[in-house]
Amino acid sequence: MQVPIAAFIDRIRGEKDDFYILVIFTLLMSLIPLLYLVIHTPLQLYFVQFLMGLFTAFTFPSYMAIFTRHIDKDKEGTEWGVYFTLTDLTSAALAAIGGFIAVQAGFPILIIIMVILSIIGSLILVPIKPYLRLTK
Repeated sequence: MQVPIAAFIDRIRGEKDDFYILVIFTLLMSLIPLLYLVIHTPLQLYFVQFLMGLFTAFTFPSYMAIFTRHIDKDKEGTEWGVYFTLTDLTSAALAAIGGFIAVQAGFPILIIIMVILSIIGSLILVPIKPYLRLTK
């Protein structure tokens, strides 16, 4: 779904659509893990994973479009390198921390902590709005 969604996003000039799609779908993605607490069948798990994939298909192209437009000229390689290094290292560290929490406190507590932190992370996107090119 990323390709048609990205094409749709690109048809609208400016970053206003990118920003609102990013914030809305990031918030929705933050809430998805709560569904893991009520899953009882593999079909329900597939549905939750489908929703997560669909919401990601909206957020990833939106984020990448905004990030790409704001990369400093002649520092594209460095800034992409820093981005992927930080996201990969953070993912690895948080996976280890999440594993520890799951063992010590259980998965329901881990999921609730993850949802709270994800919502906070989603809301941290709001202050970038003044730096965006909201019109042509």
